Amino acid sequence: MRVNRRFLYWGVFLVAMGGVLVAADIRNGDTAIIADALRFWPLAILAIGLGLVLRRTRFSLPAGMLAAAVPGLVLGGSFVLAPRVAIDCGSGGVPSNVATRDGTFDGPARISVTTGCGNFVVDTAPGSGWRIDAGNTGSRTPTIEASGRSLSIDAGRPDGWHWFDAGRDAWRLTLPTGAIDDLSLKVNAGESQITLPGTQIGRLDITANAAQVTVDLSAATVASLSGTVNAGLLSFHLPANADVVGSMEVNAGELQVCVPSGLGLHVHRVGALSGISVNGLQQNGADWTSPDYVSSAHHADLNVNVNLGNVEINPIGGCK
Repeated sequence: MRVNRRFLYWGVFLVAMGGVLVAADIRNGDTAIIADALRFWPLAILAIGLGLVLRRTRFSLPAGMLAAAVPGLVLGGSFVLAPRVAIDCGSGGVPSNVATRDGTFDGPARISVTTGCGNFVVDTAPGSGWRIDAGNTGSRTPTIEASGRSLSIDAGRPDGWHWFDAGRDAWRLTLPTGAIDDLSLKVNAGESQITLPGTQIGRLDITANAAQVTVDLSAATVASLSGTVNAGLLSFHLPANADVVGSMEVNAGELQVCVPSGLGLHVHRVGALSGISVNGLQQNGADWTSPDYVSSAHHADLNVNVNLGNVEINPIGGCK
């Protein structure tokens, strides 16, 4: 039987990349070994060069597999470490309170938040009121604009790496339960925990830039879901009792999707240098459908554009 080496090498690359992600899940966030191993990243260049030199010799097959495996290991390790390094962004010290605002909505609102470097927590409370408590180690104050149907919070727009020179944020935003027309959250570096019980959201848009963002929708309903992760980690806990239609984009990052029992899931993936793993096992093809999709009362349909990244469904150890 003749083996198509191009597909073989792609398979080895994806297995190596996915193996690192699974190892990180099993170790539950302990990445010290991966960090030490990434110091030898030049071996990836060496492996590729060796594969090119030996491609017309009897050693071409093992050399080609090595040239595929080592870059996969390096890339997978980078996906694991990038968001965790960003969590420690900003200057040291304890953030001091720089702004506290609250208000009420008189109907379904449009909410937009852009963070700086640091920690961002979103939760909900009964009623129609909202509240933001913002701290920063460098006394940077966010811009807050509000009305009866809108809320905008912006940390500012430093250029490039100047995000890391503007102090470390510690924000907590409390939103009301009930209907929200549009909720857009952009997290720039750091870590974010977004929990939205009791909300009915028309459109939810999450962006993670060099950040680790966890979104818990298990007790929410969302008509339209979109997410973008750039050099980071974005994870979703989907609701069991509502239908979800979503569009995701992953650029040099990782998307995690935790699916509750009783929710049928279909994922369609396009892109380059990407893969899908389910319960830690790499899957073939661009589509994955849960075995209970047809019989489930509710469904989630996700279209994902992945470039240099991976989609993990029900990862070992759970979504971060």
